[in-house]
This record gives sequence, C-alpha cells and structure tokens, in this order.
Amino acid sequence: MKTIGLSGIIFERVCGFGNERKKPQKILIDLEIETNFLEVAQRDNPDYGIDFKTIYNHISLALEEEVYTIESIVYRIWKQLKTIDNAGRVKVRVRKPNPPLPGEVEFSEAAIEE
Repeated sequence: MKTIGLSGIIFERVCGFGNERKKPQKILIDLEIETNFLEVAQRDNPDYGIDFKTIYNHISLALEEEVYTIESIVYRIWKQLKTIDNAGRVKVRVRKPNPPLPGEVEFSEAAIEE
C-alpha cells in the first residue's frame, strides 16, 4: 500500500451549538490517501500524481458552507477527496480542541476511512 497525506492542517470555523457559534474555533485535520505514487517518485515530478495543493483546495471547498458537527466536516472532506483522480482509500480525521463538556477533554474527534 502506498499513501500520501497531510497532518496537522488547521482551519478556523464556526462549529457546534449554542455559545460555540459565537466565534470560529480551531478544527484540526489529518488525512491519508491511498494512491500509487511510483511514477511521481521515479520522475520526481508531482504532475504524475496527486498534488498536495489539490488536496488542500478540496479541503477548503468542503469547509465553505456552514457546519454544526465535526461528523459533517469529516464526511464533507472525505467526499471531496474521493473525487480526486487516482485516489483510492481515503482516511480523514477531524479534531476539535477543548469541546464544551463538564470535564477536561483535550479533543472531540470523528474519523472516516473508506
């Protein structure tokens, strides 16, 4: 299996309910795309595979519309990335720091891999 990915992508978006809708919060994104990148590696040229700028642009598109849940965010990103030519299995994880819960919680998260 050959994969490429991006980790620690940070977007600021309004996500959640109630007081969470008052200001944007950090949304952390990690992703992995299964793809045969041998031609890119052999030619040392990204034109023969999936460009990381293309991946980032697809994430931006997925986050353009209003959103309430991280489950929706992870699904929208996954759906966008699946449209890229030569993308096989796609894994996306979205985390939101400090969710508003009664106790101390570092992140809430949702993930999808198909």
